[in-house]
Amino acid sequence: MTVSSEPGLVNLIRRYTWGLQHLVNEILADPVQFGEFRSSKRSKRIRWKPIISLIHGKFYRQLKEEFGLPSAIAQCCIREAMSITKSWLNNNSNEKSLPRVKCYRMRVNYQNWHFMKEKGRVTELFIGGYGYVEVENFPRVLAERWNGDYKELIVLYKNGKITCIVTVKKKVKRANPSPRAIAVDLNFNEIVVGNFDVEFRIKTRMSRIMNIKKNHIEKTQKKYNKSWRFIPGVRRAISRWWKRIHNLNDDFIKKTALYIVKTARKLGYDTIVLEDLSNLRLKQSDIKKKSWRERFTFFAYRKLQEWIEWQGLKNEIAVVYVDPRKSSKKCPFCGKDTKQISHRTMKCESCDLTFDKDSLAVLNLVDRYLQQMWGVEVHPERGGWRCSPKNR
Repeated sequence: MTVSSEPGLVNLIRRYTWGLQHLVNEILADPVQFGEFRSSKRSKRIRWKPIISLIHGKFYRQLKEEFGLPSAIAQCCIREAMSITKSWLNNNSNEKSLPRVKCYRMRVNYQNWHFMKEKGRVTELFIGGYGYVEVENFPRVLAERWNGDYKELIVLYKNGKITCIVTVKKKVKRANPSPRAIAVDLNFNEIVVGNFDVEFRIKTRMSRIMNIKKNHIEKTQKKYNKSWRFIPGVRRAISRWWKRIHNLNDDFIKKTALYIVKTARKLGYDTIVLEDLSNLRLKQSDIKKKSWRERFTFFAYRKLQEWIEWQGLKNEIAVVYVDPRKSSKKCPFCGKDTKQISHRTMKCESCDLTFDKDSLAVLNLVDRYLQQMWGVEVHPERGGWRCSPKNR
């Protein structure tokens, strides 16, 4: 939502950001003075734990007097500075690059702010230590939908506008797995979703990503040889292309996860079966083919599975994992190994049936889930529409 860009609020956000950066620099200059290093029992790593009484006693009055922060806002600034320094120290960060607050923003604890509503419409925002701010854009639909526990408020000031980001805690009912399941098979070129009755395919953006890397990033680096590292304009261009790759991956993952979950719900399925791909990247580290290793680098399969879990949780759809070994090789009808007769086409010599490799994996994933969870074994009809690679 957006609120009125009052000069007083803009000034408060700026002073908060300056105070936050000052606290981070002071704590990192001597972390032993404001905390203690302890060995973690689980990971055996040395961890820094801040002591809030020491930090509060040192900087609370300084934030109020020198930076002019109200009491509630000064306490939020101290807690955020503790969070930033703790994260930086415990992640083995490079000492040469200290954390820097890159934009004007202010965090407000959930106890220090609330909405003012009038006839179901959010009209004002109250921030403790400052006062009331007029809300310019907050749809009525969101006000009705977000009827939950409001948590932290982040106030951002950018390009002359003040935007507020609200964290909402909402109770969601976790769905239980059922036999009405649909499986997801992940591949570099396309993602196959289906079971014994339905199937649909989603093209990935791997070809676009590899095209950007080869025809833009690698060509630019070869053109300037080793000097590209020292040319700011070339470095910025390469950085933009890498950001483009990240945005393509991120956009595809979020949209695909939502599409899979909503389509499964629309078709009447309440369980999604995923492949258990634990340690897959480590298993592929010995592959000598460079193109194959690059695809694994850019193929964010685990992130996609996590987003499917997240969307499934919000839409009351259960997500389960099964072992994917030999899921694209065994015949779902007789259980024997199939033989590859052409590119991504498998044939069972025992049943004399031909399958598409991805369709075969989807069928076996659903079959394994039904056997493990429910003791039910379901086979496709002999000679059905799925048995021919032409009917994809």
